[in-house]
Amino acid sequence: MHEIPVEKIIRSRRRTIALEVTPAATLIVRAPLRASISYIEDVIRQKSRWILRKQDEMKRRLPAPCHEYTEGELFLYLGRSYPLHIVDGETMAIERSDKLYVSRRLIPHIKTQLKRWYIEEARRELQARCMWFSLQTGYIPAAIRITDARKRWGSCTHKGSINFSWRLVQAPPEIIDYVVVHELVHIGQPDHSKKFWARVRKIMPDYERRRKWLHENERLLGI
Repeated sequence: MHEIPVEKIIRSRRRTIALEVTPAATLIVRAPLRASISYIEDVIRQKSRWILRKQDEMKRRLPAPCHEYTEGELFLYLGRSYPLHIVDGETMAIERSDKLYVSRRLIPHIKTQLKRWYIEEARRELQARCMWFSLQTGYIPAAIRITDARKRWGSCTHKGSINFSWRLVQAPPEIIDYVVVHELVHIGQPDHSKKFWARVRKIMPDYERRRKWLHENERLLGI
């Protein structure tokens, strides 16, 4: 048996084995349907140095935020941190300017209310960005839906509809744009072949840098 524990093995019709070190520093193996356990273990042994180095990097990164929804606590929106400020008054709205203003009346349900606010902001931002990049890519989604996914930032259905996690709206705009382009290209190229990545690169030459940022910082978006 190999020394590095595997969180899970995901089998599909892929041709090669891919190793993924998650933000929690666990190892996920993506393997072909017929790949044997012994072959998978050999690959893990061969890549053990890389795996251990990546796990160490993940452990040294900033921990995921644990929100208590108190005065002055920071919340991300489009890559910028906004301190929470609780205000008195009749309004029931959540407003953003230099701070994230929340009515004291919402305090009993503040977590739910902030989530609703994020969902609506995500819907507005992602629809606008999809519209812009549809003009550049030529791909128009059949529908755009906002989901509650925690680990999957975007997905494309076989009917051409695109799903985005509302949590993505916490990321910087250029990172959101990468996910948008990624999913739009999937409308015409459903796999992750060389052809797919070539199409992404044509629209966004620095997509690898943006993709790396998302992989390294996704835990910060886990509200």
